[in-house]
Amino acid sequence: MKVSVILPIYNGEKTLKITLNSLIAQTFNDFELIACIDGTKDRCKQILLSYKSSFQKMTILENEVNLGLGPTMNRLVANTKGKYIAIAEQDDYYYPDRLQLQVALLDRKADIGLVSGIAEFWNGKKVTSKFPGLLVHKDQYPEGEELFLLNYINQTKIVNSCMMFRKSVHIKYGLYFSQHYPNVPIDWAYFLRFSLVSKIYGLSVILVRLDRRTKRDSVTSKKEIHFKANRELLRSFYYEYPEIISASIYQKALRNQKELELRSKYSSAFYTSILKTLLHNPFQRVPYSVLYSRLIKKIKDANE
Repeated sequence: MKVSVILPIYNGEKTLKITLNSLIAQTFNDFELIACIDGTKDRCKQILLSYKSSFQKMTILENEVNLGLGPTMNRLVANTKGKYIAIAEQDDYYYPDRLQLQVALLDRKADIGLVSGIAEFWNGKKVTSKFPGLLVHKDQYPEGEELFLLNYINQTKIVNSCMMFRKSVHIKYGLYFSQHYPNVPIDWAYFLRFSLVSKIYGLSVILVRLDRRTKRDSVTSKKEIHFKANRELLRSFYYEYPEIISASIYQKALRNQKELELRSKYSSAFYTSILKTLLHNPFQRVPYSVLYSRLIKKIKDANE
């Protein structure tokens, strides 16, 4: 088959059916589905088996113990047969033309190694935002080191859960999904390395709806783990690519990470973090910028 859709699963029984139904409804159906259950014992395998006849080909892999996202992704890729590999996640909904649009783009543009699109964030009742703004405003990703630095400094501007890439590029350049970072930073690291060996293209079309309900059970909702992994990625890439990442660029990326961490806090935790940051260095601008933004938001909310 032309496309291999890979699906890592970890405690996904509550949302897996939504993802599977959206894949069944794809207008492009020349694909195999390869799922890997990463050491969990919920009902995911039974759910997958109940859907098996709905796909042209489904392969179910199981890790005896939880290995984490990186090793699971590498195992999935190793079992693919398709020319193109598409990523799916257990709690996302894919719009019907997602695969069709991406296959058409890769067929048409031989110099493109990876294609993604726009994601909308859904809180259970409505769409709250769309990402990335660059594609929402119909701009396009830069190339090479420029894209590398854009994603390094400002964090990834590529939607990981709806990317499709050429297997040939992945193999030729020895790319892999790292096991050193939990969840999102794994994709971030992959995009950084990919941008240095091949072009990445963004479709200015909404391809996926991301489930961002507050009570969902997801690694991405565990912010402290996520933030620690982000800081480790920035540090390790600074040492791995010294010819691209200068000391000033590294510090700029760290400031952006710190601002992201401060903006994620609310109530007393927010003000405690601001105070600790200022006591450590009263002359840095990040806490003042975050305080100002929070104040403006409160004034705006009060007037609405």
